[in-house]
Amino acid sequence: MIEKIRKRDGRVVAFDRQKIAQAIYKATCALGHPDWKLADDLSKEVTEAIGAQEPSTTIVTIEEVQDTVEQVLAGRNLRRLAEVYHLYRQRRAEIRKEKERILRKRAEIDEVDKKFDLNALRVLRSRYLKKDENGRVVESPRELFQRVATHATLPSLFFDKGLRSPGPGRLEDKEGFDLQRLSGRIKLGKYPLNRFHLKALQRLYRRFRSQGKIGITFRELLKKIEAGCFHSYEKEIDNFYHLMVEKKFLPNTPALVNFGNHLGMGSACFVLAIDDSLESIMETLKKSALIFKAGGGVGYNFSCLRPEGDFVETTGGTSSGPISFMELFDKMTEVIKQGGIRRGASIGILDCDHPDIEKFISAKEERGRLRNFNISVRIKPEFWDYYRKKKPYPLVNPRTRKIAGWVDPERLLERIIYQAWKSGEPGIIFDDNVNRYNPFLKTLGPINSTNPCGEVLLYPNESCNLGSINIWAFVVKGEEKKEVSFDWNGLSETVRRAVLFLDNIVEVNEYPLPEIEAFALSTRKVGLGIMGLADLLFELQIPYNSKEGIIFMEKLMEFINFHSKLASLHLSVERGPFPYFEKSFYTEGRLPIAGAEEKKGERKSQDIPLRLQKVLPSKPLDWAKLSEMIRKEGLRNAYTTVIAPTGSLSMIAGTSSGIEPVFSLIFEKKVTVGSFYYLDPVFERTVSQKGLFSDILIKEVAKNQGSIKKITALPKRIRRVFVTAMDIKPADHIKALAALQKWVDSSISKTINIPFQTSPEELKKACLLAHKLGCKDISFFRDRSIPGVLRAGGWQEKTTEEEQLKTLIPLVDVKAGGRSIYREPESRYTPDDFGYCPVCGGGKSLKADGCRKCPHCGWGLCE
Repeated sequence: MIEKIRKRDGRVVAFDRQKIAQAIYKATCALGHPDWKLADDLSKEVTEAIGAQEPSTTIVTIEEVQDTVEQVLAGRNLRRLAEVYHLYRQRRAEIRKEKERILRKRAEIDEVDKKFDLNALRVLRSRYLKKDENGRVVESPRELFQRVATHATLPSLFFDKGLRSPGPGRLEDKEGFDLQRLSGRIKLGKYPLNRFHLKALQRLYRRFRSQGKIGITFRELLKKIEAGCFHSYEKEIDNFYHLMVEKKFLPNTPALVNFGNHLGMGSACFVLAIDDSLESIMETLKKSALIFKAGGGVGYNFSCLRPEGDFVETTGGTSSGPISFMELFDKMTEVIKQGGIRRGASIGILDCDHPDIEKFISAKEERGRLRNFNISVRIKPEFWDYYRKKKPYPLVNPRTRKIAGWVDPERLLERIIYQAWKSGEPGIIFDDNVNRYNPFLKTLGPINSTNPCGEVLLYPNESCNLGSINIWAFVVKGEEKKEVSFDWNGLSETVRRAVLFLDNIVEVNEYPLPEIEAFALSTRKVGLGIMGLADLLFELQIPYNSKEGIIFMEKLMEFINFHSKLASLHLSVERGPFPYFEKSFYTEGRLPIAGAEEKKGERKSQDIPLRLQKVLPSKPLDWAKLSEMIRKEGLRNAYTTVIAPTGSLSMIAGTSSGIEPVFSLIFEKKVTVGSFYYLDPVFERTVSQKGLFSDILIKEVAKNQGSIKKITALPKRIRRVFVTAMDIKPADHIKALAALQKWVDSSISKTINIPFQTSPEELKKACLLAHKLGCKDISFFRDRSIPGVLRAGGWQEKTTEEEQLKTLIPLVDVKAGGRSIYREPESRYTPDDFGYCPVCGGGKSLKADGCRKCPHCGWGLCE
C-alpha cells in the first residue's frame, strides 16, 4: 500500500490519491468534456497499478506516479486524454524550469514557489525579494513571507499577560546591544529574529516602557524570549505566514518590502499639511522626501496657499501660486526613489472655491507636467446649493478670506468633466459625502485630503496601513458537481487575522516622523480591502453590471466590515481602544458607514433572486448590537476598511485588481516571431470546459479589444457573465462603486473606465449620479485618451513595467505573422458639446478652416 510520496525537492509527504484525480480531471476539462467520475476511477487504477509494480515499498516518486498515469490512459485507449495529460505534464516541467530561472535557483523550487505563478514570481523578484549590493536576489519567497510574518507578530509579545505588570517606566540597560551579533540567535519558536526584527523589538520596548506598561529591562526581555517564554507566538507567525503564502491576504507593498529589513516602515499612505508660508512649504517638502525614501505616498491639499499674483507682504512682490509649488514638489519626487521599488506618488488637491481653480483643472494638460501627481478637485458642500439655484459661485482668497471673483458653477463642473474626459484628470472629491460619516468631524473638523489613489481619507500627519483579502481564494468548487459556493466562515476567520495583522503594523511601524507616529497611534486607522472581485463574480456566474452583482457586492462588503469591526472590538477589550475614541462619535453609538446607518432599508430575502441566496451568508448581521458593544467597550481602530487598487498585490495573488471589472479578457503581446496571448484564467477554464476554446476564438476576442460582447458564437450566458470594463456603462460602474462604498469606512480606489466614444455629457451624468449615491470620490479614464497606457485587447508600444510583467508568460502561443497597426479614430466630441471655449469660457466655439476655434481668444482644437 502506498503511504508516502517523494517530492522533487526531496521532501517526503503523505500520498493523496485525490491529487492524481484532480490532474486527470483538468485534462478532461481541457478536452471540453469535464468528467470527475472518470478521473476518480482512473486515479484508483493508477494507485493499484503502482502497488502492483512496487509491492515492497510504501514510498513512490512523483515521476513514477505520472509515468503510471500515462500507462493507464494508454491501456484504456484514451489516446486524446493521454496526449492532453502528457502536454500538461510537459508544461508543468517547463514552468518549473522557468521558475528556477526567474528565482535563479540551483536546486528544485520549493512548495512556496509552486504556489505562485510565473508573473507573480517575476514581480516578487523585481520588487520585493531582498538583494545584495550587486542587485543579486538573496532571499526566496518563503524567506520573504517568514520575515514579514515574524516582524508583524512582534507587537503581540507586549500584550502578553506576563509583561503587563506596570513598572516605573524608567528601567533601561546602561550598555547597548550588538543587534548584529544577536541576529539569528534569538528565536520565537522555529522563527529566528534578524537584526531588523531585534531593532523593531527594541523600539517597541522603549515605547511601552515610556508608557509604564512594562517593568523589566530589555536584557530581561531577551532572556525571556531565549528561555522560550514566548514560543507560543510561533502559531501567530504561522497564521500570518499562511495568510500570505495561501494568497488569502497580503499587506501593502511597504510592509512586504520593509518588514524585517532596513527601513522598517509598513505604512503606504500619508497626508501632510501645507500652510501659506515659504517655511511651511519647504518643511513639508522635506517631510515628503523622507516618506518617499521609505516607500510611502503623500496627499496634499494646496488650498491654503494664496493664488497666483497675490500680494506677498514680506517681499512686496507677488505669489507664484499653488500650481508652481506643486511643480517644486513634483521635481523633488522625480529624484527620490522609494526604497528602490518605485518613484514617489502624490496627489494634489485644490478646493473648488480657490481663485486658481480653473488653472488647476487644466494643470496637467501639457504632456509631462506634474507627472508624479494625481490631481483632484475638492467640491465643498455649499457648491451644490449654488449649482442647483444656478447662482454665481464665489471664489475666495485663502489669505484674506475675501471674495476674489465669481464663477458659473455649472460651467466649472463641466470644465472639470471635460478635462477628465480628455485626459483622465482631475478626479473629484465630494466633501459632503466624505465627512458625513467622519467620526471626528465635531472634534477635529472636516477631512480635506486623501492618499494618492484617493481611497484613504486622512487628516494631516495621519497615516494608514493597508492590506487586501483575495476574495477569489474563498471560492469552493465541488469536483463532482459544477456548482460553486463561497466559504463565508473561512472569510470571517481571515478577516479576524488580517485585522490583527494590520493593528500590529500600526504598533511596530517605524514611522518617518514623530508627529506622524503620534497621530497614527491616536487613531490607529487600518485599511482592510479586497481584491479579486471580478474573478469571484466570474466563478459565481454573476454579471458585474447586474442587480445580482450589486446585491452580492453589498452583502460581501457588509460581511467584511462587520467582522472587521468585531475583530477590532475584541482587540479593544484585550489591548485598549484607540486613544482618540472619546473624541469620536462611536461614543454615541454611531458607525462610520452609510449602510449601518441606513439599515432600515435593508432588502428582504424575497427581493433577492433564489440562485443568489444560495451563495450569500445565511445569518443576518446585528449591527445595532455591535454598535452598542463598541459604545461600551471601545474600538481598537478608528477605521477598519478601505479598498485600494492592489496593482502589484493582485499580480502576486494571481487575481483581478481590487474591485475593478476585468479590463480585458485577453492581452496580446506582440514580438518579432508573432503574437502571444494572456487569458483571464476563469474565462479560459470556462470556455475550455464548454469545448469552445480555440485559437480562432482567442484572435476574435483580441480583435474585439478583449471583449466577447459581440462574439455571437459564444452562448449568451457566457457573454452576459464575462463582461469587461469597457462593456459596462458609466452608470453601472457608479452603482457598483456606490454599493461597495455603502459598507466601507474610508473610501475606494476605482477608475470609471469608459469607451473612447463616450461623450462628456455622459460623464457629467455619471458624476452627478456618483454624488447622489454617496460615493466619496471619483475618477474617470476614457480608453485611448492618453498615449502609452493600457488598451483593451492589446498594448501600445510604451507600457509600464507592471503592465509588461503581466504579459510576459503566454498561456497560448498563436503563430500570427505580421504586426497589427492601430490607428486612432478621430474624436466625435469637442468642447463645443458643453457650448463654451475651455480656455476663456467666452461663448461657443466656431468651426473654421476645418477646426473648432474660439472667436474670443484664438484657441483651436487642432492646435
